[in-house]
Amino acid sequence: MTKLKNAKLITFFNHKGGVGKTTLVHNLGFALADRGYKVLLIDADPQMNLTAAMYGLSTSVEYSVDEESKWSQNVKKYISLTEYLAIELKGRKCAKKIFRAKGDNKKGFVDLISGSIDLFDIEVDMYGIIKNRNEFTDEIPYKFEKSIRKKQAQYDFILIDTSPSASSIVNALLMMITDYFITPVSPSFFSLQAIDNLSQIFANWMKLLNPYQTTRSFKGLSFQPKFLGLVVQMAKRFNAGTGKTSFSKSTEKWVKDVNVSVKKFHKFSTNHGMAISEVEFEKIFGKCVAVDDPSPFVIQKCCDFTLHLRSIAEKAGVPVIHLTQKICDKYKDSNAVDLRKKDGQYARALASITQSYGKIADGLVRL
Repeated sequence: MTKLKNAKLITFFNHKGGVGKTTLVHNLGFALADRGYKVLLIDADPQMNLTAAMYGLSTSVEYSVDEESKWSQNVKKYISLTEYLAIELKGRKCAKKIFRAKGDNKKGFVDLISGSIDLFDIEVDMYGIIKNRNEFTDEIPYKFEKSIRKKQAQYDFILIDTSPSASSIVNALLMMITDYFITPVSPSFFSLQAIDNLSQIFANWMKLLNPYQTTRSFKGLSFQPKFLGLVVQMAKRFNAGTGKTSFSKSTEKWVKDVNVSVKKFHKFSTNHGMAISEVEFEKIFGKCVAVDDPSPFVIQKCCDFTLHLRSIAEKAGVPVIHLTQKICDKYKDSNAVDLRKKDGQYARALASITQSYGKIADGLVRL
């Protein structure tokens, strides 16, 4: 493991919901920790799915606002993103700790700045500040970036899970301060449409925040995001008796179709200094996994790992890549889940998804 001097700040965004964004961030965090790295996850989505996954909340009882619930107890102990940002933005104090996932600290570890439904308050405040710029609030966006970046010295990677909102000012700020960004997609028409819209979304954000871009004489936003590529989530797989994971014809066709969309967005990103080159992509992630055409920036195709595996992982409070037979055996609805059968659907799915996330993590280490 190579020790990194300063955490790489990587944001995950797609304004199309339901594409496995949170699942990707969750599993990638642990894949990096398994390789010995210190990882901070930030839940910037008011839906707080990443927080629930990290806390190990899988039932309405655990997630209730009852004072004795697991959720309420954690809210009292661990700092949320709203509380964390308020320290720098509003000069408030907060003695709450950052949540740390259970694990072997001799290796890496995964911390979390929790999500919060109150993030909407930050949205309202920041939108008002940016739309009504004056000398008293000029440095607020800079302080927003400073809040996030001041944790870089303590970690190797900071991964940010955003909300699926093109109109979110918090998303706009996070994108303009990040080092890199990845767009998770699912093989569907709506994801193609979402990629087509990315250029306009970024153009709107840049226009809105351009007055706050850092200059020699002004403390503002970095405006340095680099597009790394797409991660195809929930790709349909099948086994052709070879022992290797293959993907359905519909998935392979979709990956071909995504070529046109991602090329357009990459051209837009390149013109604005917001993309890595194809040569850089290959050095980081290897040869593109798209079929027949190496030009799209498709980092990995990750298989759909069955509802059974997802359900068990949620109940156990672990990422899918950490599932074991022992964990599966703890849950009565998992009798059919036999990970010991190497040619069985569950073992194949787990092996495939673990390999895919591992390859992405190895690429991020090379940034």
